[in-house]
Amino acid sequence: MGCRKSAMHCIMQILLSNVKSLIMELIKNRMNIIKQAEKNCRIWFDGDIWQQCPVDFFEPRYWKNQHAIIGQAKGRGQVVFFSYQEQSFVLRHYRRGGLVGQLFSDDRYFFTGKKRSRPWREFALLGKLNQLGLPAPIPVAIRLIREGLFYRADLITQLIPNARDLSTLLIHQRLSSDIWLKVGRVIRQFHDAGVDHSDLNIHNIMLDEDEKVWIIDLDKSCLRKPAFAWQRANLERLYRSLEKERQQLPHWYWLKSDWALLKKGYQGLTDAAT
Repeated sequence: MGCRKSAMHCIMQILLSNVKSLIMELIKNRMNIIKQAEKNCRIWFDGDIWQQCPVDFFEPRYWKNQHAIIGQAKGRGQVVFFSYQEQSFVLRHYRRGGLVGQLFSDDRYFFTGKKRSRPWREFALLGKLNQLGLPAPIPVAIRLIREGLFYRADLITQLIPNARDLSTLLIHQRLSSDIWLKVGRVIRQFHDAGVDHSDLNIHNIMLDEDEKVWIIDLDKSCLRKPAFAWQRANLERLYRSLEKERQQLPHWYWLKSDWALLKKGYQGLTDAAT
């Protein structure tokens, strides 16, 4: 019996590996990924969006000198918004928080291969989510700089037009019942597609001017078989972030009844009064 289980496990691992390879190939074909190499630097970008992607594109000072910076965002990583060819983009430098980031380098990671690196995994995942029609940022380019056994990295995505995160909105106003239902529905769409968001919090949910809900910052997130345990953990993390802001901010327009609406949307209920 034990040998049979072991054999089945090996078969499942092979099938999973083949599926992942197929997904990567589909993403590569769909996104028209172009690779550039220069010394210890590797760049991958979507040739359907940009015709070129010089290394300078990953340097905030370059866009500053071009007078192209249109904003910045606070957070663990350095985030700059810039305009180029009549479009807007987000440049994010990968950084780590916590004790490891404080004791060692906050932006160097141990290199174990391109497909295991944080920028490539997020780049590929975003490509897959866009193929599935899920409301996530469109990936444009990544840069990976090798430094011996380590690497540094950056990601560029398209900026979601006229969107603000829910945390910013809730500081100033309550959100309608319909919006909370939409948030729940969108989270459910991600979960049904097998998207395990590593940091689903109120800062990573956006609302645009058409009241469309977006989910961002999928660093360290992954595709996996839908399961109650990790899906519940995602929701619990989101709830804790709402409670944390409520306790720390003097003005926070969120009630627990709003959470009930979100859960109704997640469960597929369409009427706030249901």
